[in-house]
Amino acid sequence: MDFRPLTDTERRTLLAALRANVQEDRAILMDRRNTRFVGTAEEVPEEEVVNAIKSVPCHY
Repeated sequence: MDFRPLTDTERRTLLAALRANVQEDRAILMDRRNTRFVGTAEEVPEEEVVNAIKSVPCHY
């Protein structure tokens, strides 16, 4: 994966999303194809939650 620093706009958007996650219980959304930040949401469909859990490697 190539590393690319965030632009100022991307940095401000991500910081706002992190604050909303802590202060307002908003979910942080990621693009499954490239793990890029894509925004926040108050509600996340159950299917997305299950897919996120399945994508975590388990070494047990």
